[in-house]
Amino acid sequence: MKAVVITAKGEPEVLTVADVDEPVAGPGDITVSVAAAAVNPVDLKTRSGFLPIELTYPAVLGWDVSGTVVAVGQSVTRFAPGDTVIGMVAQPAHRFGTYAERVVADESLFAHAPTGVGVAHAAAIPLASLTAVQQLDKITLSAHSSVLVTGAAGAVGRIASAILIGRGHRVDALARESDTEDLLALGARRVFAKPVDLQAGEYDAVVDTAGVVETIDSVRDGGAYVSIEDGDQPQPQRGITPGKSYVNEDGPGLAEISALVSAGTLTVPVAREFGFDEAPQAHALLAAGGTRGKVLLIP
Repeated sequence: MKAVVITAKGEPEVLTVADVDEPVAGPGDITVSVAAAAVNPVDLKTRSGFLPIELTYPAVLGWDVSGTVVAVGQSVTRFAPGDTVIGMVAQPAHRFGTYAERVVADESLFAHAPTGVGVAHAAAIPLASLTAVQQLDKITLSAHSSVLVTGAAGAVGRIASAILIGRGHRVDALARESDTEDLLALGARRVFAKPVDLQAGEYDAVVDTAGVVETIDSVRDGGAYVSIEDGDQPQPQRGITPGKSYVNEDGPGLAEISALVSAGTLTVPVAREFGFDEAPQAHALLAAGGTRGKVLLIP
């Protein structure tokens, strides 16, 4: 099968298309004919060597996938050939990621694809949505809490904002000024472009998706602060114990997210699509920053 591979870490140009053997399916695995794989920051950090992950070369990157089930193992109970699915495969924990024509992984990592969304575009959903949901699970909020979301126009931040707004919380956003109209339409109360514009102690919680550590100053005494960023975290202070959230594979959780997308409660925009042979350009675009919506690779 065709896949996007790397044989060494480095710049985007190390991404090439090659023929690789299809992974051998086990009794609990499903084989998915890939419609699309999304490009995520973790892919860039793995490819560049920023993350100290040992790879077996040729390595296939990618965590997000959508497509159609073409085969199932003998113990699979949740899926059948012909089902459209979405999944998140934590690539460092598996031999192959999702930048391939077919993905083979345990059925527990997948959910049925949502309705009302093209199967390729559904690849935008898994990692960003699970990251947002699991980050929010790290904090306890009372009804109608005031929450600041940093990086609110990014993939994870936008989803976290939408979920919080849907739960009835009062959400402010920290984002680029150019994102103001979109975030207000999403339901944010106010959009701030700079941390200096924030009032000290105003929020019950900060949900940090952009590594803006100084926003902890805007949390009230005893409030909550949780981040997904890899950089340094703020020190505990004023009864606030900063938390860090790491995304985990979760097929059942993904099924709940898929239902929200089917109901129109949650949307995950797509910015651009690239062919497998354009993987270097896709990585370069995401690395440049400012992308609004997910970047997809299409076999």
